[in-house]
Amino acid sequence: MVTKKIVIGALLIIVSVIGIKAFAHSRLSKEEKVKHITEKMAKKLSLTEEQKAKLFQINLDRANGHEDAYKQGRKKEVIQNAVAKWKTDLKEVLTAEQVQKLKI
Repeated sequence: MVTKKIVIGALLIIVSVIGIKAFAHSRLSKEEKVKHITEKMAKKLSLTEEQKAKLFQINLDRANGHEDAYKQGRKKEVIQNAVAKWKTDLKEVLTAEQVQKLKI
């Protein structure tokens, strides 16, 4: 019985922490979210500062494309176009090794 209470308590704590983190992330501006994503990509791909700056703009363009799609009622083709452009732009900035690491 005590074990059940401990497990339930631990699960409640985990769910609370995840919820708080998600709430904090949702309060970030679009630019802050894009910066966070770009930082994670920079770390994973070992980007140069020049690549990082270009990648921030590419990611921001993608976010704007998604935002446009939501304004138009989640138009599938608008989202697909934004993602396709994002992939094309990334391939122009990243090295072949970085593209392979990103699996695009």
